[in-house]
Amino acid sequence: MSSSTTSTATRSSRRAAAPSGPLRLLQVTTALSVLVLLAQFVTAGQLLSGNGGIEDVHGGGAIAMHVVQGLVLGSAFLLQRATRGPLWPTALAALSFVVGFAQAWTGSHSGMAVHVPGAIITSVVTVWVAAWAFSGARRAE
Repeated sequence: MSSSTTSTATRSSRRAAAPSGPLRLLQVTTALSVLVLLAQFVTAGQLLSGNGGIEDVHGGGAIAMHVVQGLVLGSAFLLQRATRGPLWPTALAALSFVVGFAQAWTGSHSGMAVHVPGAIITSVVTVWVAAWAFSGARRAE
């Protein structure tokens, strides 16, 4: 084999393959969940600043977050089944999904002492799964 053939083969093997369907789905849903999360932070900040008129928008964002987190959970499960990869991303997505419902309930029924820590848990887990989907998940394929 000539050096040019070896060089070309090495370069092609270094290129990452395009993400599979289940991985791309997880990437899209986690990106959406981060965007909805950011919108929730903005509306929460406005609520804390005394803008009560934004409460319906924040509540609608909570519904959007539940829908998107459900999609993240489903896509994490599909990726795990397709690749036999690690189970922890699916477990974290399930945790975020469940905590999100409890966290949303406390926002409308109790004080911020429970609502805010729930938001922090949801935020950390959401970003963690999204970061894995865009970096470590390829190694699982």
